[in-house]
Amino acid sequence: MKFKSIFIIFFLLSLLILSSHSFGQPQDASKVYKVAILPFIIHSQENLDYLREGINDILTSRITVEGRIIVIERTIVERILWEIRPMRLDEAVAKQVGERAGADYVVLGSITKIGNYISLDARLIPITDDKPPLAAYTQHKGIDDVMTKIGDFAQDIGFRILGRRIPTGRPTDTRHPYLIRPEREFGRIGQGDFGFKKSQTFNFKIKGIDIGDVDGDKKNEVVVIDHHNIYVFKYDGDKLSLFRKIEAGYQHNFLTLDVSDVNRNGFAEIIVTSVIEDNLQSLIIEFEQGQFRTITRKAGWFFRVLEHPKEGPVLIGQQMGADGVFSGPIYRFLWKKNTFERGPKLSLPKDMKIFGFALADIRGEGKLEVVTLDRLDKIILLSPDGKPVWSGRERFGGTANFYDTRKKIPDGYRPQDAPPFRVFIPKRILVRDLDGDGLNEIIINRNYSSMGLFEKAKRYESGEIYSLVWDQGLLTPSWKTREITGYLSDFQVKDADHDGNDDLVVGVVDSQSEGAIGQKGTSSILFFNLSQ
Repeated sequence: MKFKSIFIIFFLLSLLILSSHSFGQPQDASKVYKVAILPFIIHSQENLDYLREGINDILTSRITVEGRIIVIERTIVERILWEIRPMRLDEAVAKQVGERAGADYVVLGSITKIGNYISLDARLIPITDDKPPLAAYTQHKGIDDVMTKIGDFAQDIGFRILGRRIPTGRPTDTRHPYLIRPEREFGRIGQGDFGFKKSQTFNFKIKGIDIGDVDGDKKNEVVVIDHHNIYVFKYDGDKLSLFRKIEAGYQHNFLTLDVSDVNRNGFAEIIVTSVIEDNLQSLIIEFEQGQFRTITRKAGWFFRVLEHPKEGPVLIGQQMGADGVFSGPIYRFLWKKNTFERGPKLSLPKDMKIFGFALADIRGEGKLEVVTLDRLDKIILLSPDGKPVWSGRERFGGTANFYDTRKKIPDGYRPQDAPPFRVFIPKRILVRDLDGDGLNEIIINRNYSSMGLFEKAKRYESGEIYSLVWDQGLLTPSWKTREITGYLSDFQVKDADHDGNDDLVVGVVDSQSEGAIGQKGTSSILFFNLSQ
């Protein structure tokens, strides 16, 4: 009898253990689960876009489990929302988005701020199984505990999907989604070291970065573009706060960004060159009465700002030819009444492309020269009429920024068989006298790739920023950064933290997370203090 009782107890315990184990495990141990994160709804009189972005970053990084759980790209979710245009984001809409995106689960949530209190309401909604939604709710004074709760919610999501907690690896900093941290120093050549600060990781690929006072408060903002969005950040030297996000629509392919007060009205314009369906549709945006307004839209021009050594920042433009590439002269654009109009041609070498050149007195002879890169990415100096002045031997530059056109037929193809022709956009070249010695320095990037120079798909694993000066008949490095891991997508030298000194600001795309060039990736911003 005693033996029979022990057997029954053992049998019941075995059933309990087996049922508990099977309940916590997914039905298919080899399945890769897909999760779509909808943008969190914000109820607040304040701009809390930075908080939404931080929550998305934390959820994405903590939910993802290699080979088991992937987060669907945000651009896919945004495109579906744009297509269905829901009146509100509720559970029914979340399921509709999840089904169209091929998701197994959808995360839906909201943030409410009343006074000093912030509340979070989030749910994990199943799409492909009949489990009840997983909910998380919390209310706290300040954002620290709210962000901690988001991390816990992400862990609960992993448990719900896989039946186990998701390993976090390196802890996520939840104090502020765009907290700036000091990092190791990057060295100058022969001039000691200068330090830099690194932003939090952004869940998008930075394509362009520039700095300017866009809202007229006498303090510069840091402006960033990805594929079709503009992000305006406030930076105080310690942290980035998202001031405004401007969405242009997923159909855009943003190519370049400039931020400069080219109409001289006290507000820096945001100037973006963009392509839609093989046509230029560039735009210029300005801050008016508390809002960003597009003052030029669907412009059929490549736009950029040229730092003219005598006239200051000048808006210039070039057209796209019938073959889909740069064509014709480069024109100055003038502000007349309430719009920019085409002005006179610039005196530049024939067949000059609008991007990837600077105009300055490089050799200290009082003559303006064009500094650019040749077909092999080697620096060349040209006179304004196109005569060669000097050429270097080392390669610089390196870009993965491009657009595809079907207007140009690659050599060796028939029109009906031709693939799209890829046009790469050169990086900016800056000229500054940073140390005030009267000699101009050329600030230029150097991205390193394991692929060939003329490969259609380009992938860069690391890069450096160089400062070059003219010395004894050569362009010689004055300083450079140590090698930076990742693709240097853009850079600028301006006063980012409004302390009166220029900073080197670099957008860096994580080449490991990005995948194939042109796909979504993660990125960050490096701030170098050049005054040390």
